[in-house]
This record gives sequence, C-alpha cells and structure tokens, in this order.
Amino acid sequence: MADWQPAIETELQSIFPQNMPPPVAPPPFAPSPLTYQAVQSQTSPADDVKRLNNWFLTFWICMAAGIPLSIIVIGLGGVIAAVVFYCFIIHKLWSLIPVSVAKTTPGKAVGFMFIPFFNLYWSFVAFHGLAQALNTETKRHSIPNKEVNEGMSLTYCILMCCSIIPYLNILTSIAGIVIWIITLKQMKDAGIALLQKQSA
Repeated sequence: MADWQPAIETELQSIFPQNMPPPVAPPPFAPSPLTYQAVQSQTSPADDVKRLNNWFLTFWICMAAGIPLSIIVIGLGGVIAAVVFYCFIIHKLWSLIPVSVAKTTPGKAVGFMFIPFFNLYWSFVAFHGLAQALNTETKRHSIPNKEVNEGMSLTYCILMCCSIIPYLNILTSIAGIVIWIITLKQMKDAGIALLQKQSA
C-alpha cells in the first residue's frame, strides 16, 4: 500500500529494542566430498577395520553352521544372524563411499533389501552398485589388488532374480550363495584397504 511506513516509525515502535543491529547473513554453503563415515562415525579407521573383519567372520560362521542345520530351529537362527551381520557390512561399506558419488545412502541400501520383490531390483543397486563404487574408490586412491569382481556381483543379482522360478531356484540359490560369500569377502577387503588408506 502506498501509505505503508516502517513499523519502528509508528506507535508500534515501543515493542522494538533500541539500537538493534542488522541481522548477519549466514556464511555461504560450500559442500565438500565427505563420506557418510566422516559424517556419522566417530570411530577410528583401525576400529572400523577390526569391526569389519569380526562382522565378516561371524557372518561366515553363521552361514556355514546355519545352512546345513536350517531344517531345525537353531539352523534358521544362524541364517538370520548371518543376514544381520551381512546388513552391518553393507551399511558400513556404503558409508565409505563419498556422498557426492554414492548411488544410495547406507540406510536405504540395507532397508530397501527387505521390501518383497522390489529387493530383486534393489540388489543391483545395493550389491552390484557397491562393487562398482568400491572399485572406483580403490582406483581413485591408487590401491592395487583390491578390485571387486563386478561380473560376480552382477551374476549374484541375476541368480537372485532366478530364485523365484520353481525348480530352477534350487540350483540358482546354491550358486548364488557361493558367489555371494566370495564377492562379499572381496568387498570387505576393498573396504578395509580404503580404511587403512585413510589412517595412513
């Protein structure tokens, strides 16, 4: 409106503090290539290395004991425990990928794997995509001999999709589990190499 005035020049001036300084502009935001680990984790790389090794060892023991005994309750418990430690490993490995290049967040990588049917697609992002991301990071940091076999990670995802086909799922599940464990170990080793590079 044409006759508007600054509030401090009207009868409302009594509610305004005297000599109030002007607001200070916030500093400009400058994004940096942080990793999820740098944002979320307060542990040292050495602690993370030990944790990854322990998680994988527990995962492997639970799988080795749980699958043969899966016909009884204790075996199913071992398989469930193996899946839990697998989720820990995947979450930690995704946290090592810079936010600027990561295809997903650690939480989504794990959480979306529990959505029925969608998880068949999501394995291509969370598992195969992780293999690609780890290879990119190890190359960027010039870390030799820690490449994850992307062909194996892709094969695992395809086999998991085939596991919904009756009769064929028996063979694909067995092959998928073997490839899954081998590829996960490669991923764990690549992640440890990245952590050791950080602490060097």
